[in-house]
Amino acid sequence: MLSASLLVLLAAPPTAAGAESFAKAGQWEELYLAFAAVQPKGYAPKDKKRIAAALSSGCLALLPADAVMAYSLGEKSVAFESQPGAVACTARAAIKTDQRTSADEVLRAGLKRHPNDGDLSVELARLMLEEKDGAAAVQLLSAVPKRSRAWEDAQALLVSARSMAQESAAARAQLAGAGRAQARGEERSSPVAVVAADEEDEERPPSSEPRRPAPPRLGESRSYESGVDEEGRRTRQNAYFRFRYFNAQRDFGQRADYEGRVQGALEEARLAARNVMGVARESAVDVILYSKAEFTMHHGPWAAAAIAGFYSASAIRMNDSAEINPRNQATLVHEYVHAVVDELCQFNTRGLPKWVNEGLAEYVEWEFTGRTRPEGRYHAYLKQLASQKRLPSLATMRDDPLIASSDPGLLYSYAAMAMRSYVQRYGMPDLIGLLRDVGRGAPFEKAFGQHTSSDLVRFEDSVRDEILSN
Repeated sequence: MLSASLLVLLAAPPTAAGAESFAKAGQWEELYLAFAAVQPKGYAPKDKKRIAAALSSGCLALLPADAVMAYSLGEKSVAFESQPGAVACTARAAIKTDQRTSADEVLRAGLKRHPNDGDLSVELARLMLEEKDGAAAVQLLSAVPKRSRAWEDAQALLVSARSMAQESAAARAQLAGAGRAQARGEERSSPVAVVAADEEDEERPPSSEPRRPAPPRLGESRSYESGVDEEGRRTRQNAYFRFRYFNAQRDFGQRADYEGRVQGALEEARLAARNVMGVARESAVDVILYSKAEFTMHHGPWAAAAIAGFYSASAIRMNDSAEINPRNQATLVHEYVHAVVDELCQFNTRGLPKWVNEGLAEYVEWEFTGRTRPEGRYHAYLKQLASQKRLPSLATMRDDPLIASSDPGLLYSYAAMAMRSYVQRYGMPDLIGLLRDVGRGAPFEKAFGQHTSSDLVRFEDSVRDEILSN
């Protein structure tokens, strides 16, 4: 039942004095209900400040025990008047209730209003560190003014932020070169042979390379059977996947549980990709199972700690040390899409821009996880760049691996938005046709124009407009 004082307040517009009265009495629910539907524009500046302070005090008081109500009070406080303390409290409450995107947006909006507030920079940097974005954290922490009370905290965090940024840069270099290393024969001494370089291996001119043969078709059976491949190595395979160990001497029975979990995860990835794209791989996908030590040795410690697997050289390479959790399951959907695209392009993806290949994989991953926009800071960041007409040009994302850029998350998010826009405008069947045309040797830009009756410049403009309205 509502209190008598609240009923009186609801009968007339709530006042700053009423807000202060509720705050003094610790009646936080009554305070929120009184102002939940109230628009700040009807109040004088001094009253806005008083109401915001009362709401902010409620956020701080409830943060330890009731983060949901704390977030509601803080959000309303910031709406009345953005003050750094209320912004920080609202962000902390959002994080405690698993609203990380909201926390990111609140902090960035707060920093836009208070660019020299060191506490907000440190708070956002901590969020970036939790998201493993060391480069963004370094940028934020380096901008904290020395006179700020948060300067010492910023200097302490800079050590771990710089270390994370360096590790990420090294990992990007390792992964960007994985296909090239494999193509040069790094793994050919292993009992598991590499078929050929994947789309990331572009050091040799296309004219010097024969087209890669398609993997074998393995019949229509969905049940797994043990067998022997063309080079005498034991396999487990069905119509969709062919499992082999990086070290062919390892007995399958030694890791049956792990193999079973991988099979289930990849079957789910196949169905997810087919549901979104309308097609799946017709030929079986090779799946190479690494031990933790093998994956670390060949792809680096950062990759071993961060990813469940990736598609390279016509095979999905699985990291034994990675748990098959929802996040890693989404990653496998992404990597399986690369395998589908490879086949649609007749195993000749050199003419396909990286933003198309990675953007489509990311977009399908979004659909699988129920997302419609980038996660974390990238939603707000893309909107900001779009409003300033500073989005990256798709032409600059054509040839170099997106993961090797200074901010891969931004480029992956933008590429996914571009492919989402393409599918919504022209349909997935049209996109599948475009991929097939590129695989047959049609120049991408020409095929794009034939399929869309547009060009990339106008398409980029439409993507920018969609980002602004999303």
